[in-house]
Amino acid sequence: MYNVENKKPYVATYKEIVIGFVTFALILIILYPKDMLQQQVLSEEANYDLSMLYLQNMLKNDPDNEELMYNLAKQSLKGKNRDLAYRLLKLLRKSKDRLIREEAYHLSYKILKENYYYLLQQGKKDEASKLLEEMRQLNHYIALHTTETDALEKLYNESIFLEDKLTAYYTLQKILQKKASLEHLRSAYYLANELHRYDAALRYLDLLIEKDKEHQEEWKNAKYYTLYNHKSPKVAQKFLEKEAKRSQQWKEKLAAFYLTQKRYKASAQSYMELFSQTKDHKLRQKYWLKALEVLQAGNYLQEACELGSKYQKEFLESKRVRLYLLKLYLAANDLQRANELATDILKLKEEKQ
Repeated sequence: MYNVENKKPYVATYKEIVIGFVTFALILIILYPKDMLQQQVLSEEANYDLSMLYLQNMLKNDPDNEELMYNLAKQSLKGKNRDLAYRLLKLLRKSKDRLIREEAYHLSYKILKENYYYLLQQGKKDEASKLLEEMRQLNHYIALHTTETDALEKLYNESIFLEDKLTAYYTLQKILQKKASLEHLRSAYYLANELHRYDAALRYLDLLIEKDKEHQEEWKNAKYYTLYNHKSPKVAQKFLEKEAKRSQQWKEKLAAFYLTQKRYKASAQSYMELFSQTKDHKLRQKYWLKALEVLQAGNYLQEACELGSKYQKEFLESKRVRLYLLKLYLAANDLQRANELATDILKLKEEKQ
């Protein structure tokens, strides 16, 4: 019968494990070809911390190796070590290698966005807000160096999320070079307008007038107000006169425009053209009274009295018309027309009795 000596099992300390691991890593670095070792490390899926230690030791022996640095950043992300990853990526954003540099920007933005939402979930809104400016800078750089349509669409949405109108507008312009949907054109117009790029806004409005038939009048109105407010009254007038030849609505706008420019006779003439173009009694009265009011506003009292007298019988049934004409004739000291109006009113009352 054998005597078995009871021995307590030996447990290595943490320090010994680390020393053993570092020694083993150094042996690997010395014995393995560098590319083969790096490939083996990167294929490690089970233990990201172990992979990171390998890569860190490799990097100590080759500190300028950007590919190693980039792979360490990616492994750090997989191991949930976003701070280390971000520090490495910040260095790589200065790389002369375009692909590494651009990928570093993409991953940096991803990390900041994750941090942003994490801070919001923790109720730290002020800290989260501080990340937005750096996120805008990263997003702007990425937008400058992106040409693929789907990626541009995502960048546009990110720019809207970041409330970065300038980058959103720039990105949208690149999208429009590839496809000009109505939605994109509308967004481009609104952004150009908000950024005070009125020449561009007018170009987008012309495209919308041409393509968006359902809302054509809305875009024409926007074009008129853009021309009037940000170009010159003369340019706005030219646009109005062109549209007035096609539409009663635009002729009304033209008449109102002439009034704002104190061109009283031109305004009254436009209203009387509208008057002549309709047979609707209410509309005729409306345009006639408008013409009278405009002439009176310009102190063309004699012309107003002549126009009032010419059509007064057509609208004599209206109490509003009777009172208006009476005040007009008295203001112009035209007693003869005031007497004629009084006579016509009496005859009208007699006929009704």
